[in-house]
Amino acid sequence: MLVKLTEVCHSNTLTSSQQEYSLRDVFVNPEHVVMIREDSRLSQLNENSSLLPGMDSKHKFTKLTINRGQTGTEIVVVGSPVIVEEKLKKSQQILRG
Repeated sequence: MLVKLTEVCHSNTLTSSQQEYSLRDVFVNPEHVVMIREDSRLSQLNENSSLLPGMDSKHKFTKLTINRGQTGTEIVVVGSPVIVEEKLKKSQQILRG
């Protein structure tokens, strides 16, 4: 079962020195997540100046490492590591009964 999370995406434009961020839905297979850790850099950026208009400065962010066979992919999602872990665990409990 896939878990729906909100990914933080950034685009580095050549014409601007400022990074722009956007959010998008991402569906993750919890069995492929090998590491969860807080992304304190994004949390600090958000506290200093909101990453997106209307985003609460208290939001936390989590970096997930997802197994892709020989390599891994890292994505950053909205939510503290504890909340993200609970979402991932919850879907596995439902799947395994």
